Amino acid sequence: MVESGLLIDDSFQRSIVAKLDRLYQELLNYKPEPPATPKKSPIDAVLKLFGKGAANNSHSKAEDSILTNAPRGLYIYGDVGTGKTTTMDLFYETVPTSNKRRIHFHAFMLDIHARINTFKRTHSLSEDPIPTIARELASTAHVLCFDEFQVTDIADAMVLRRLTTELFRNNVVIVTTSNRHPDELYKNGIQRESFLPCIKMLKQQCQVVSLDSGTDYRKIARETESVYFSPINADTNKVLHALFVLASDNVPAETDRQLSFLGRSLNVPLAANGVAKFSFSQLCKDAHGSADYIELARHFHTLILTDVPRMDISDRNEARRFITLIDALYESHSVLIMSSEASIYQLFSASSGANAFETQSMLSADPASGSLTGYAGEEEVFAFQRAVSRLVEMSSKNWIIRSRNQALAQNALRQERNSEQQRSRNVHG
Repeated sequence: MVESGLLIDDSFQRSIVAKLDRLYQELLNYKPEPPATPKKSPIDAVLKLFGKGAANNSHSKAEDSILTNAPRGLYIYGDVGTGKTTTMDLFYETVPTSNKRRIHFHAFMLDIHARINTFKRTHSLSEDPIPTIARELASTAHVLCFDEFQVTDIADAMVLRRLTTELFRNNVVIVTTSNRHPDELYKNGIQRESFLPCIKMLKQQCQVVSLDSGTDYRKIARETESVYFSPINADTNKVLHALFVLASDNVPAETDRQLSFLGRSLNVPLAANGVAKFSFSQLCKDAHGSADYIELARHFHTLILTDVPRMDISDRNEARRFITLIDALYESHSVLIMSSEASIYQLFSASSGANAFETQSMLSADPASGSLTGYAGEEEVFAFQRAVSRLVEMSSKNWIIRSRNQALAQNALRQERNSEQQRSRNVHG
């Protein structure tokens, strides 16, 4: 996954993945018991929902003694942009069951309230809807993955106080992300003491783990104004990963997507929402031609190209493919995000072989340095010059704003507005 670019090599995320892998292994042999049929009760459902009176006292004892054969779930909390959703989604995609559901927590609670209203229209007021709803949920998904678990109002708090218990009673495994530790949920909320059993149940049935690497990858992506990054190192890889997420508008990525055209196919290692990611080796060392690059630019408005090396005359084939790729992206007004060993002015070198101890840039900021004409031919010199000129234009903010990638265009516009505001403050400050 790291090699494909789907994940970055982050030690904090690795620790979470290890815990999710533990749960994955346990689920391989997990055979959930059928959801228990809810028993009719004369206890007032309203009292039970809001945790009051005798209903609350009798049910609290039952909550403390839940017996389940389900594996313990996971509650992942931490700051925004640290990769909680990415790691949970990876688990969800690979978990070995079709009886699973992944949903944003806000949407989940809207669904629960709608189910409660439907139940009330067809049952007497004395009947409790929560056990029936929990059983319905468990019958279709014994693994529930929630994104952004949060509790902000009393209606949700009082429903969850019962619902979590009933879900666990029906052997449901919960994996969830949150920006808050369970103890901080619904903090200072009305009747919070009635919500505390829900917190206790979450901590009992889910392993609580923190994912806080101190690095907000989404913030990095939003604030960077560059599209070309060098040298190639771990930090550069993390920035490119964050830019992939931003450029694809956080749409889940797919690996090894096949493009079929003209009786041939092109494998796209990583793709999401109009964004494709390749290594230089995959796109320029393999035997590809202009038809491949044009088709790529037709399907994807953004290309992330990693690990572009310095090239000399011994890499002439790779250099020509790279130039052809740039031409295709330029003509389609695509966005290119790239990591390379050197700046774009130093990618092409006039030296070759192991004896080259000091390379001279084929193209540099100083045109007087180009003595390549007799070495590689006028046409190649022109092609290299054109490629660098186009790369410079494609890195401009105006190019990004006018691109087909709405997420990057909007981010560039925001950066431009912020810059204008800062300049105005400096002038009037």
